Amino acid sequence: METKTSIIDTDNLSRKNNASSFANWVYRQTNSNRIVRDKTKAKKLKKMGRETHLHIDNFFRMKWANANLQSESASDWNVKHSEIDGRNGIYYKSSCLKLDGKSMNCSPDLILTHKYKNQAVVIERKTTQLQERFIPRIGWPNVQAQLWCYSWMDILKDYDEVILVGQIWRRYRYTYVLCTNHSIWRKQDKRFHQYCLNWFNEYGGNFINEY
Repeated sequence: METKTSIIDTDNLSRKNNASSFANWVYRQTNSNRIVRDKTKAKKLKKMGRETHLHIDNFFRMKWANANLQSESASDWNVKHSEIDGRNGIYYKSSCLKLDGKSMNCSPDLILTHKYKNQAVVIERKTTQLQERFIPRIGWPNVQAQLWCYSWMDILKDYDEVILVGQIWRRYRYTYVLCTNHSIWRKQDKRFHQYCLNWFNEYGGNFINEY
């Protein structure tokens, strides 16, 4: 994991009780002039997001996905939530994550649940202009922080395993291409949990494991 910088943003007005705001705050603490954009700022990626099922299909055709998720077919998965739902204002609470006494609000880009295993996959999409060789394999801290929040959503509390994927799209000429590899974490990873919890504490949040 990356070592957390000691530069801390003290602007409390920018801190809101949602995962995206938390991730943006972490980004500001760790930004080193890299070019990263949330999918909400990329109109072309929004359009691509309307074809969610097609992208799930493409995702599970990748050797990377099969190796890491131990799944041979996209048909093994159901879509529980997509970015289309997010654009329609659907979000979920995390009772474990509090900011000023209020539960964090979360709306991931994609939640998949396995049809036969008690397993969920949460995918957050980001876009970048960086060449793939410059994208860190361990992922960026803000992506880790955002996915960590999602892992503690109340709707996922009964799953045996929650897998978190930072899916990176790279701008290439006039379109976006899906990067070959993506960062992956598991909710049960204690090191990952502690790393993100440290950021959440700096953010002014309070972690209460009510599960």
